Amino acid sequence: MPESVHREPAARFVEWALAELEIPFQSADGELIIDLPERERATFDGTSRLYLATVAQPTPQQEPLAWDGRFGHWLREQLSKTTAAVHARPLRQPMAVNDVTATLFAAYIVEGGQVHLAGCQLTDHPFLRLTFAADSESEVRHIFVAPDGSSVSDELAPQLGLDELQPILKHPPRLDDGALRSLIAAGRRIAAKQSTNRDPTAATIEPLAVTVVWVRHAEGRLRFTIGAAAVDHPFSSWASLLKAEPYVGKDSGIAAFELAATDDGRIEPATEIAVCQKSGRRVLRQELVSCGVTGLRVLPEFTEICPVSGLPTLRGEFVVCQRCRQRVSKAVLSEGVCGACRGMAKVSKDDPRLVWILGEHAGLDRWKKWQLAETRGVYIAQASSLLKELLVVIEKESLAVRRVAQRSRLSNSWVDLDEASRVDLLK
Repeated sequence: MPESVHREPAARFVEWALAELEIPFQSADGELIIDLPERERATFDGTSRLYLATVAQPTPQQEPLAWDGRFGHWLREQLSKTTAAVHARPLRQPMAVNDVTATLFAAYIVEGGQVHLAGCQLTDHPFLRLTFAADSESEVRHIFVAPDGSSVSDELAPQLGLDELQPILKHPPRLDDGALRSLIAAGRRIAAKQSTNRDPTAATIEPLAVTVVWVRHAEGRLRFTIGAAAVDHPFSSWASLLKAEPYVGKDSGIAAFELAATDDGRIEPATEIAVCQKSGRRVLRQELVSCGVTGLRVLPEFTEICPVSGLPTLRGEFVVCQRCRQRVSKAVLSEGVCGACRGMAKVSKDDPRLVWILGEHAGLDRWKKWQLAETRGVYIAQASSLLKELLVVIEKESLAVRRVAQRSRLSNSWVDLDEASRVDLLK
């Protein structure tokens, strides 16, 4: 016989079988009292009421529960009399759309909107249960087969409710005879494999009962609406296992159960929506930048990139550096001079940047002792001689000169050269 972790007390299996056969019975202490149909009484010496022992030692008045005895043969015959299989469904699986969706709706919070069902289809799928006698008369073993003919895992079977069934007494879903035969054949192969794994010499025994278990599958869409905006959220699962899954924002990529809408109508996780502190617009948090001066979270359209810090900065937070004449963030300015101008470093004439500059403006090669700094858009170069210092601000891309100024080494003030002096110095 096949090895299986899916075991059930024999008495409980008998109760289920009698309910499937619509034979009245009562459960009493240590026995089942069965009211036999008149046509079946001859099997039990004409008695109308059968006292079936559900304990190990029956009394003389009780019928023993033995699968190779009179009652066992009779029950097998009843279960297989009309069809190749009886039909059942998991006792506790959701059956109606409302049962399925109630738990889904409760999982979501939609700020200023609602969640409703955009569509749901419930379909029944045939699993198979083969029931076998166990080593002990006190229990039976079950083998479960999935609709594709594979073995149902030990974990999945109870999750689907296959361990607690209720009969389908009228109008079960239709299963083609060929499909049923295929399922039974698959179940026999699984049972044979599990039997030989336990004992290579074992012979496969016939099942006590073949039961088609109709497991319900749910597939559909939830719809979240906020104002005129709407998004759908699909779901698909066995009805017993269906649980709410977080909605993943199309733009944010973040999963959440609490949703809200941006001002332009995008429904996203509420935690990913923030207010621009300049315009007041509700947008995605990831679309905002922090101002390098104020720290305010704003849309990039209200900012520029500071050429020194490289940080986005509100346009009203820029000032002009007194030395390089660039518009820079207030955060990088000290005593009117930007951080680039304050942080110039000594370089040799073979520095690639200086080589490029001197190649374009040969007159600068006459100067010695260079210092250099750079921002996003310009090179700031400073040279010195015995008595003077030279400042040159040059665009990176074109090497066009923005400013040429000089000062005495004893002065703090730079004086811009006139056009003629500037041309003469550079050529």
